[in-house]
Amino acid sequence: MPVDPQIRNNPVKSILIVEDNDMLLELLVKGFEMFGMEIFKADNGLDGWNLFKSDHKDVVLTDISMPGLDGIELSRRIRNASPNTTIALMTGANADAARELLDDGTADHLYLKPFPLSSVCKSLAA
Repeated sequence: MPVDPQIRNNPVKSILIVEDNDMLLELLVKGFEMFGMEIFKADNGLDGWNLFKSDHKDVVLTDISMPGLDGIELSRRIRNASPNTTIALMTGANADAARELLDDGTADHLYLKPFPLSSVCKSLAA
């Protein structure tokens, strides 16, 4: 996919996308590819945490509701390990918990599903 011309001259940022819905995960990957970002993906929180620990990423976009290690605990771990990482949450049902994470500084952005893919990609890739 071609890289968006507005982003082309910016330094490459890395993003870790953690989402247990395979179709949404692949859509997000395709969306961020257009912005020339280095993309890492995981379909569960534990794999996401292990990917993050191996090499900190600039941005983490995670679903909140996942089996096992959920996005809430994943966000807390990432914030503790890397305070400057941008953390964005996605949720379709758990908005109150997500807003608490925004209020206490654990997360930086909240996207309620369904959301416009292009605006999420643009805001996190900038």
